[in-house]
Amino acid sequence: MTPIRLGVVGAGLIWMRTHRQILLNMRDVFELTAFCDVSEERRAAVAQEFPNAQVVADHHRLFALPEVDTVLILTPIALNAPIALAALRAGKHVIMEKPIARSVAEGQTLAATARELGLRLWVTEQMAYRQAETTLAELISSRAIGDLIMWTRVAHFEGDTVQGALRYETTTWRKAADFPLGTLFDGGIHLIAGLSKVFGVPEYVSASGRQLQPEYGEYDHVAMMFHYRNGMVGMLSHSTYLPTLHNFFHIHGTAGVITVETDRFVVQALGQPPKTIPIPAENSYNSMWQALARALQANTEPYYTSQKAVNDVAILEMVDRSIKTGQRMPVPVD
Repeated sequence: MTPIRLGVVGAGLIWMRTHRQILLNMRDVFELTAFCDVSEERRAAVAQEFPNAQVVADHHRLFALPEVDTVLILTPIALNAPIALAALRAGKHVIMEKPIARSVAEGQTLAATARELGLRLWVTEQMAYRQAETTLAELISSRAIGDLIMWTRVAHFEGDTVQGALRYETTTWRKAADFPLGTLFDGGIHLIAGLSKVFGVPEYVSASGRQLQPEYGEYDHVAMMFHYRNGMVGMLSHSTYLPTLHNFFHIHGTAGVITVETDRFVVQALGQPPKTIPIPAENSYNSMWQALARALQANTEPYYTSQKAVNDVAILEMVDRSIKTGQRMPVPVD
């Protein structure tokens, strides 16, 4: 297979910390052909590392390059959809960072444009390809604990364990967030994507939110209840501010309980001894890029389609609306 000639828009934190090394290891699939960044310092850095690549300051110039087949968009959340839309209209395939957009309407416009133009629009959501969620979904499908009744999860964690200049919260666009919900809409959308893979999209959501510090978005704690068509409910508490103590994830069924731990699942079915299933360590970003490469080689859609990405935004959009209205909100999905 001829390598996909890739143009990268945004050579900031997520490029340096995550995608750069993986793509360097996949040169048989992706050829790093061009870069765009607004920072003169970052442009100089990529020009030195990739002397054969075009390096520009304006993404429209990159989109005009005939040697670029596909654009990898690694921009602040508010710019993701507008820049992706411009790339599609310039005739380029798009692989973009999560979330696909700041709203369902913006995401739907983007997905519809890609369909109309016959172009790829893929979102880099690593949780959709992680083995832990796949195994959990298989356990549930096998009726290891009977019919699902309820899941409960407390996810209070440090948003970024890296210190110094490459820490995510050092970025101005996160502190003065031009997107809803704060860290839940940023890093927390990975959690939503994982839950959607295991349980599907809820029919309704209800939520409350509190701001506990004056920076990094609108809310520092969001408590949510998800209502599903089959009668199951899910309760999620998310924060990157509250102490990271006593987190848990339990799934209750008519015949038992699954406890999700850091490195294992514990299945406790009625009348049976507990069963432990190890969760193998993996680099979920690498798993994701390998899955995208297989989809490219087979000319198929990857698991995490643009519609799934829009559905996850729909969940969070309705969480935000529920907080602001105090009402239970229906989740619109196609």
